[in-house]
Amino acid sequence: MAEDSHSIPIPACLRCFEIMASLVFWRVSFTPRHQLRQWFPVFPPYHYMPRALKKATPLFASSPTSESILAVPCFFQRQELKMTPARNADALLPEGATALEIPSDRPAFYDSFRSFGGPAPATATRLVTPLSEVRTSRPQSMTIYMPPPTPEGVYFAKCIAYAYITPETAPCRADPVAFVRRVFRTLALDLPQTFKLVPSHYGDIAVRFQTPDNREAAMRRQPFELDGCTVKLVREGETNDVVHSEYNYMAHVALRDYPVELRNEEDITATCARLGFVREVDPACFAAPDLATVHVVLELMDPREIPHQVRIRYCHGVYTSVVPVEIVRLWDRAHSYDADGQQYVPLFQASTATA
Repeated sequence: MAEDSHSIPIPACLRCFEIMASLVFWRVSFTPRHQLRQWFPVFPPYHYMPRALKKATPLFASSPTSESILAVPCFFQRQELKMTPARNADALLPEGATALEIPSDRPAFYDSFRSFGGPAPATATRLVTPLSEVRTSRPQSMTIYMPPPTPEGVYFAKCIAYAYITPETAPCRADPVAFVRRVFRTLALDLPQTFKLVPSHYGDIAVRFQTPDNREAAMRRQPFELDGCTVKLVREGETNDVVHSEYNYMAHVALRDYPVELRNEEDITATCARLGFVREVDPACFAAPDLATVHVVLELMDPREIPHQVRIRYCHGVYTSVVPVEIVRLWDRAHSYDADGQQYVPLFQASTATA
């Protein structure tokens, strides 16, 4: 785990931050506090609320309800989204699903930046954002969905715990590494002493155990009390600034006028990084001509975050492809998974097979 004892200021320019965020597909919430934090993948889904930017979680590490997100303090809480069924249900819906009403209070556009130095598509044009569309303040939140981490990343996260030393006035907190080492050698000498202690913004020190079993063995032995002080371990993903969340919606989304140069899984996923997690791309889109519509199925938390346009910017933002975004149909997530809620049931492939 990278040392993260120093905070990184959020760039003053929102566009610069969006460029960096788009390249790594993060989910980020902005706040007036100018702090970020290092991250690594873990398995439960959650948002991060107080203090600095925390960590990331896998989108589908162990179950389809998990997600990967990063967030900054004071996450913007919306009211519960209530939608009534749409009157005209489309034939292209999962079996048993009811089309929900498509929200109208959606953002006008999002920017999606491509890596520097890459060529712009032939159909890209110069686009200057009008002053009327330039934000005068930072958005309350910006969502970027991450792809799932590697199994190695999930395993690594299961080895992490955070050590909290109380009381806060204890002198040993000035050197938590030495004190935590002494605690284990005094009170838990029978446990493996192969763990590593690394700086952390969470707790007094982060403990990286050699295996998940070693971490769980230490968890069962706590709290550790020595010299009038207590050391408590908290698993990665279970700190008190964590709010769990789940995807509740699936959306069939049409990306109009989509450039043929970006018609591949990786670029489509990057384009949709702020819309939702791409569960499926219509196979027919890959052989379609330039500027044809790309159809995708997204899994997401709030359909009101889907903009009316995605502006794909190249070459430091000089050239742009404007992609109108249409929500074709919206339905409950449960209808896109099997009875156990684990296996995604394809929409486009099933439709093709039926035809």
